[in-house]
Amino acid sequence: MKAVESNIVSYAKVTNGRTAADVADRIDWVKLSLMFLPLATPVSDAKVLTGKQKPLTEIAFIFAEIRTRDGCEGIGFGYSKRAGGPGMYAHAKEIAPNLLGEDPNDIAKIFTKLLWAGASMGRSGMTTQAIAPFDIALWDMKAKRAKLPLAKLLGAHRDSVQCYNTSGGYLHTPLDQVLKNVAISRESGIGGIKIKVGQPDLPTDIQRVGEVRKLLGDSFPLMVDANQQWDRPTAQRMCRIFEQFNLVWIEEPLDAYDHEGHAALATQFDTPIATGEMLTSA
Repeated sequence: MKAVESNIVSYAKVTNGRTAADVADRIDWVKLSLMFLPLATPVSDAKVLTGKQKPLTEIAFIFAEIRTRDGCEGIGFGYSKRAGGPGMYAHAKEIAPNLLGEDPNDIAKIFTKLLWAGASMGRSGMTTQAIAPFDIALWDMKAKRAKLPLAKLLGAHRDSVQCYNTSGGYLHTPLDQVLKNVAISRESGIGGIKIKVGQPDLPTDIQRVGEVRKLLGDSFPLMVDANQQWDRPTAQRMCRIFEQFNLVWIEEPLDAYDHEGHAALATQFDTPIATGEMLTSA
């Protein structure tokens, strides 16, 4: 991972009063860093095959390190694939001084303050994603101060969560390699498999899903993700065909903003329809 730029803001306050606000810990140092992680193999999903995007070759990360005058520290991050990383970093750098002097325990208050600091640019998309590194860093700090895992601090409902692998079935990966990846994941204890669909050639999608289901057996959790690349007629056709594969869900068969279309599919088919990943807001 290559560091491109870092920025530090710090704060010092001298007061003669001893109010409750003065006694509370305060944020006095924030560091932001922009880094790029190159990928050994370019990644392609349906958005690439339909010509809407180029293969993914690197990921931009924005790291926020926050420290208080009592010496507590937290670290958080955000990321962007393809475009947007430098823009997120620039926005985060502009709003970072608003953290200085704040009580790090007031996470919701700080989020709102940062949101209003960039409100003229809107309250969704990049402006809220740029807040994520700070928000995560503050939760990291609060968990460390409490000497608890974050799940326990928030209030856990279970001791473990079943995980699935989504990285072995991208569309740039040949079917034989997908099947090898699936087998390795299952043998390593992964609890589910998700593969990409959305090929311009629909029979290819059907073949790939069918072969993976055959390898896994009828009951092993299997999901697919079309990355928003089907229109409504295609989505209906493919959801109907995919019913035979006993999928846990079909993810983003339509444009993320097509709420009515997703609702119609959810009503029409037994297989659950998953969406919402690309809807970012406060």
